[in-house]
Amino acid sequence: MSLNGVLNTSKDSLLTYQFAIGLTGSNIANVNTPGYSRQKPVFQTVGSVDVAALRAQLSVNVSDIERVYDKYLENQIVEQTKMLGYTEAKDDILGRIEGIFAEGTGGASSLLDKFWNAWEELSANPAQQSARNALVAAAENFTSVIRRIDGDLKQVVTDTTARVVDTVKEINVALGQIADLNRKIASFGEDDGDANTLKDNRSELLHKLGDMIAVSYIENENGATDVFLPDGHALVLGSQSRQLSVETSSGSGSIRVGDIRYKDDPAVSLKAAIASEKSGRLTAYLDITDEVIPGYQDKLNTFVSSLVSEVNTQHHRGYDANGDSGGVFFEELSEADDDAGDFKVSSDISSNLNKIAASATVNSDGDNAVAIGRLREKLVMSGGTATLNDYYAALVGEIGRDAADAQNAVDYRTSLMTQIKNDRESVSGVSLDEEMMSLMKYQMNYNTAGKLVSTVAAMMDTLLQLVGY
Repeated sequence: MSLNGVLNTSKDSLLTYQFAIGLTGSNIANVNTPGYSRQKPVFQTVGSVDVAALRAQLSVNVSDIERVYDKYLENQIVEQTKMLGYTEAKDDILGRIEGIFAEGTGGASSLLDKFWNAWEELSANPAQQSARNALVAAAENFTSVIRRIDGDLKQVVTDTTARVVDTVKEINVALGQIADLNRKIASFGEDDGDANTLKDNRSELLHKLGDMIAVSYIENENGATDVFLPDGHALVLGSQSRQLSVETSSGSGSIRVGDIRYKDDPAVSLKAAIASEKSGRLTAYLDITDEVIPGYQDKLNTFVSSLVSEVNTQHHRGYDANGDSGGVFFEELSEADDDAGDFKVSSDISSNLNKIAASATVNSDGDNAVAIGRLREKLVMSGGTATLNDYYAALVGEIGRDAADAQNAVDYRTSLMTQIKNDRESVSGVSLDEEMMSLMKYQMNYNTAGKLVSTVAAMMDTLLQLVGY
């Protein structure tokens, strides 16, 4: 090998290990960067050995930058992100609903008991105006709380619908960014590791997208990632993204999600596809507005409707202070729309306490008040197996269990996510100890290549002296 060949080899070595040191520095600089995948140089021998000609110009360069990456772990992170996003969103809203139904001295159960007790107290003093006033006050306090609960549930539906709209906007942004990264990655191809940072960015976007919506994805031959809904509807194909839009409707005191469609093709309904897999915040919001809260509202309406029917039926059987047949105590609810939001004491009763039918006869006894007070013990709910109090307590208990189950699911999914992220960190994350060892190794190689240059320079000086220069 000529001295020029040795110099070329030294130059290549210096440049190669200088690059390796720089890449190691990049790893160290990104030790705390979320989603960063450690990169390492792939060294390659260049040149040839020709023994007969005594030529051995073997050199080194970096043929590629390897992205230390486990596709299986990345897929697991996306899957767990989808499940965690769903459970966290559901836990958040169920916690709010649990607060709406919170019991205590001013809770609905306590006020319902005070309502029954007021009838019993009136039965002992049916002619006493203070007892009649206490009954109306207890009834109005109770109906006010029920209306507040109903209104708060409707507001949760409206607020959750707003979250759907905002989440879809975020999804559209992420889809557009993934499509743009696909275009850039495909333009780089699979050579030289130029696309590694872009792929890390895309992985982070896939994690973010999984938190918001149930998706599946596949990486195609040119490095682009195509994204689909669970039923196969495409969201990203190569460098093209399909944007989504939300249709909302108002009624019964709430704003609800009507449908979710493609912006460029409104004829395609995507709501059922999105809700088909219990993952992602968007699905949780749809479940809350379409299934969970309507279920609670149906039970609350059933409770109120039964209470109104039972109390009014018994009230009709009695006589008021004027000896007239009793009218309605609570305003009648519409059969077509039994809405707890309409639950209130009859205006006739509120304006004239003498219209309370406490008597079972025209003799102004308190027996009808006794009968109404005993409705708390009557098995009128759940096919004649529960009282009104039992039914409402069961509803509150159901909400509490649902909230507790959601919290337990969050704890479980968080634990799994932590484990998987730790596994990913052990594979793709930056270890400062390992990087410092690599840095020392590359520095020694660089120094050695420098000494080789010095050696060749000394040899060239010797040759020049031999020829008389």
